[in-house]
Amino acid sequence: MNKKKYNNPYHPFPYEMKGQFFERLEENKTRFIEIYSIEYAKPWDDDEWEFSLYSLYIDQLIKPIIDEEEVFFLYKLRTYYADPALTDNNNAFNQSITSFEQYVFSNFDELLEYIEQRWRIGLSDFVPINKTHIPY
Repeated sequence: MNKKKYNNPYHPFPYEMKGQFFERLEENKTRFIEIYSIEYAKPWDDDEWEFSLYSLYIDQLIKPIIDEEEVFFLYKLRTYYADPALTDNNNAFNQSITSFEQYVFSNFDELLEYIEQRWRIGLSDFVPINKTHIPY
């Protein structure tokens, strides 16, 4: 992996990334990967924090946040197998999902390293959602 660090407070993804979605046939199944960014706001009142979506994402982080001043976005990675033939019906597509996994990263480079090591996928493999069979 190219060891440059991507950390932009104004845009969550590198400009080389063509989209946030991926689709590939693997052993007679189709793997889908989706990446979402969540703007990170520093924790506020503990009671509000405990019941927020941030709390849920923080609990799912692959690595704890060490320096909050360097975190501008959280990255949610979703991967699953689904039937690409069911694009005309969102419910049918969703019901065909198996092997669902979700991970959260506070650093885009760590996410990229994870997908490169696990699935041999790089930035250029991601496309807009309309270039996949994911219903939108």
